[in-house]
Amino acid sequence: MEKKYRGLRIIGLLLKIIGVLELFVGLFCALVLPLVLSDSNVSLLNLGFKDYFAGTGLLLGIITGVLIFLVGLVCGLLTFSLGELFNVVIAIEENTRKTTLLLQK
Repeated sequence: MEKKYRGLRIIGLLLKIIGVLELFVGLFCALVLPLVLSDSNVSLLNLGFKDYFAGTGLLLGIITGVLIFLVGLVCGLLTFSLGELFNVVIAIEENTRKTTLLLQK
């Protein structure tokens, strides 16, 4: 039987790839942001913090990294599941078509 809906299959594959990339970006941000914001407090001065305690940059980096990781995790999983949903709908259509052909015989 010929494969139909090539465009939808490609869109589903692209959505799954984008979802995995979103997960990697979220993980990368969770690892890098604490390192970036724990530097010599230059980034805190650029953000507008003038009075701060020692280690404020590291704490702010950890909190921001965790939040961005969670957002990347949710967005990545939703995008990946949308790509998988395309495949499920195509499989339902193919199974329905096969069942109709069997019932007509």
